[in-house]
Amino acid sequence: MSVKSSNEIIKEISEHINKTFGFKVRDAIPVLMGYANLKWKVHTGDEVLFVKQYNEVRYPEELLSSVEAALGLQDLLHSEGIPCPKLFSENDLFIQRTPSGERFIVTEYCEGELVKPGEVNADQMYHLGQIVGRMHKILYSKAPQSLTLHWKPESKEAKLQKWAKSWHEAVGQAADKYVSALEIQRKIIDEIDLDLFKSCEKGWVHWDLFVDNLLFHDHCVSSILDFDRMHYIYPEFDISRAILSGTLLNGNINMESVNAFICGYIESMPITVDKFVLSN
Repeated sequence: MSVKSSNEIIKEISEHINKTFGFKVRDAIPVLMGYANLKWKVHTGDEVLFVKQYNEVRYPEELLSSVEAALGLQDLLHSEGIPCPKLFSENDLFIQRTPSGERFIVTEYCEGELVKPGEVNADQMYHLGQIVGRMHKILYSKAPQSLTLHWKPESKEAKLQKWAKSWHEAVGQAADKYVSALEIQRKIIDEIDLDLFKSCEKGWVHWDLFVDNLLFHDHCVSSILDFDRMHYIYPEFDISRAILSGTLLNGNINMESVNAFICGYIESMPITVDKFVLSN
């Protein structure tokens, strides 16, 4: 089986975009971010679009149904005013397929700047908190609920069995750094109370709210990106990942920015002290 080049792939996708959506692609600039999936900033006569191809190894066919569902929720959030890219669909499907089987999506192109981890300012964190709170509220009220959790923590016994296997392998190979890391991991396993997950709320989450999936202007969020991993799990994950990714720098947390995020979040969703502690 021949391997197509990225130029061959975008040429094929461009032809499909023209046929399906009526956009004639005049220029496609590779976006060199992310892992495995090819991405382009695409210029047409009147539009600037973003095209993302799904790599067949990273996203085998059996995973795409959950991605399609996640994109449907992104479309809902966009229609409700959450700043995220508008998706283009055909026959009620967001994931498109070329005749040869290339899978891709087309969205509007969002302007904005990436901010380095730990360097999101208080104004930006406040606006991010507002958006995440509104997003959770919309998902609670308008998305399907009471689903099977995407992920559950393993029992302590199962974790210890895996730990013991890794420990024996590391000791046998005299991998000192790995052994030191496993010693720290063992303390965490011994001390963690898995019952704390029983008190966590369940709901839809972005699941990947790190700064590399956020675009900013100077004092606000421009857009939340990459909803492919949206799942039904614990919303605390969105809170913790946004806070830690945005405010933790060199081992120190910017509490002004943390407080700003919380102030923004509680405008739409309640967050108790216990919930905040659980999230972090």
